[in-house]
Amino acid sequence: MKRNILFVDDDANILQGLRRMLRPMRDKWDTFFATSGKEALEIMARERIDAVVSDMRMPGMDGPELLHHVMREYPDAVRFALSGYSDKELVNRSIAPTHQYITKPCDEKMLVAALEQAIAARELVPNKAVLDKLARIEHLPVLPRIYNRISEELAKGDPSPKDIGDIVAQDVGLSTNILKLVNSAYFGLARHISTPQQATIVLGVNVIRSLILSLHVFQNFDPLGRQSFSLPLLWGHCIRTASIARALAEHEGLPREQVDYAYIAALLHDVGKLLLDAQCSDDCQRVYEVVRQQNRRVAEVEMEVLGLTHAQVGAYLLGLWGLPGPVVHSVARHHAPEPEPGPIGTTEIVYFANLLEHEVIVFNEHYARPTPEPQRLAAVGGPARYEAWRQLALELGLQPQCE
Repeated sequence: MKRNILFVDDDANILQGLRRMLRPMRDKWDTFFATSGKEALEIMARERIDAVVSDMRMPGMDGPELLHHVMREYPDAVRFALSGYSDKELVNRSIAPTHQYITKPCDEKMLVAALEQAIAARELVPNKAVLDKLARIEHLPVLPRIYNRISEELAKGDPSPKDIGDIVAQDVGLSTNILKLVNSAYFGLARHISTPQQATIVLGVNVIRSLILSLHVFQNFDPLGRQSFSLPLLWGHCIRTASIARALAEHEGLPREQVDYAYIAALLHDVGKLLLDAQCSDDCQRVYEVVRQQNRRVAEVEMEVLGLTHAQVGAYLLGLWGLPGPVVHSVARHHAPEPEPGPIGTTEIVYFANLLEHEVIVFNEHYARPTPEPQRLAAVGGPARYEAWRQLALELGLQPQCE
């Protein structure tokens, strides 16, 4: 089925350039163009639009106001902000209704890939009622500015780790938290890291970006009130799972990029729990009550109560944010029973890292201890390989408290 994409900009020349640039997509997309927010809403009233890409600075109804309308009236539509201006007030107003920011002039391949992935993310949430609720969230955590700045630098070419570290160093609080983590047992580095620049050189840009994102997400949910689970315990579980995933990926000789993807996906694999608890708190309370009373798995009970799992919701959020496909896919499948075809890759590493963390560290004595699905265990070589991985996880010496 074709996607319907709406582009909004008061500059007709910009729209004409987009029309030419996206001509190769005409077999996959039907594109619509509007020169004002009012015209955009009129188009949406008569057409089913999958994604809206709007300029920010427009006369009359500007981009933030338009995207707020879209969020309230058409929550299914993915919302992108496309702008060449650095306007603090506009950026602040567009934070709530915007899934991704793209700087213009933009690269055709980057724009197409971002739109395709964000639209596909909606399909990870099969429960339409829950999807509508999630899509309307005003305080949906958004990508932090430093994360976006790093992404912009990466899009320009190949920035040095020092340049990326300089960006991180501008946020003193974030830098302190990053260095605290980097120097903890979770990384097991042989020497002390004293600056964000050193951390970026040693660990790489992708790992630093993922730490920024994870810290931001957990801090975003911290003040929201009650949780159906312990937030510090969940954070500890995620950071330990990421450490195990990196160790397994390196042990299996995966390329550096896949090692990074495994670490990032493992670090963010349970972000869906945060989103569900914030928006479906009563249902989540019921889920965890059943889990504790009947000693069952969380994902299994979520499917019964909500019609989806936190794995699907987490992948939905990461897909909207435009994280790499292997990361989104690994998060979506970290409770799936079927193995991935082919050699061991990121998805299987994240799946087994999550299991091993639960085995090495008792996350909650009232929860059922997960065991590998027979199909996935057989696909990676059976009990012998799993036992070797378990020993590797034990050798990391991970502690049950986040330091």
